[in-house]
Amino acid sequence: MALDVLIVDDEKDIRDLVSGVLNDEGYETRTAASSEEALDEIDERLPSLIMLDVWLRGSAMDGLEMLK
Repeated sequence: MALDVLIVDDEKDIRDLVSGVLNDEGYETRTAASSEEALDEIDERLPSLIMLDVWLRGSAMDGLEMLK
């Protein structure tokens, strides 16, 4: 089973780019555009790794608040 990586970034282009690279390397990826979406994804299934943007425009929390 491939490791599950959650990519959290408010910019779709970055989410798609990172996801594509990791998929090519054999990782399973999920993406979230906001802190709310990320928390929903984490509740659904805990990922092996989270790639978290520091600034999440339009989210209830930024990346540093989510990290806490």
